[in-house]
Amino acid sequence: MILVGAFLSVAPVHGSTTPAQSTQTIIKLSQAERALVAGSRDAIVRSGMSSAYFDRHFTLVQVVNRSGDRRVVWSFSVNEYATTVTDVLGYYTANGKRSDTHSVTATLGVTSEIKRTISRKTADRLIQKCIGSFANPSVEYRASANGPARLLLTAEAIPKLSPPQNEEPPKNSPKAQVQTDMDVIRDKRRNPPPIIVASIDLESGKCTKGELLAGPKVPASPF
Repeated sequence: MILVGAFLSVAPVHGSTTPAQSTQTIIKLSQAERALVAGSRDAIVRSGMSSAYFDRHFTLVQVVNRSGDRRVVWSFSVNEYATTVTDVLGYYTANGKRSDTHSVTATLGVTSEIKRTISRKTADRLIQKCIGSFANPSVEYRASANGPARLLLTAEAIPKLSPPQNEEPPKNSPKAQVQTDMDVIRDKRRNPPPIIVASIDLESGKCTKGELLAGPKVPASPF
């Protein structure tokens, strides 16, 4: 990151952009915006990485400085992976002095300098081995319960369809009516199946699998 007067090198927001494809533009920042950027950078560096590592792997994406909405959005890229890190700023007052707080201290926790990662091809293979066919893959950089923040590839398992029944009774038969009534009762009581998710640690290749419980569908309001 290079500061020249009130100008800053900024990466555009592209969800599918890889580090090798990213380009930079130059935008002008106000003094207040530059202060937010400097404070956010300092908060991330103090989490455990060097200034040199930060400047090599983080690029400013956006600065918002509005009443009730102050945030700095960074692009974090390592090798062939890129994701965003959003730092939402609050503040507290002590002894008449106002100090900023940074959400990255919680979302990242302690950090380290990630350098080596497995390839995306290997990560896709490992996640498929872990949960089968998957959808909605995304790269995340977040705090870990054990150790420094991890760079992860997360995805959802594609649910397997129930096999069709071989025979169905005629629709007007008593048996079909009983089955239909029971199905309605079951549908009202049954919660949607959990969504199986997996995260691949992009340094070690370790897979962590879990469930997201989906709530029952709520009918749309007629109003």
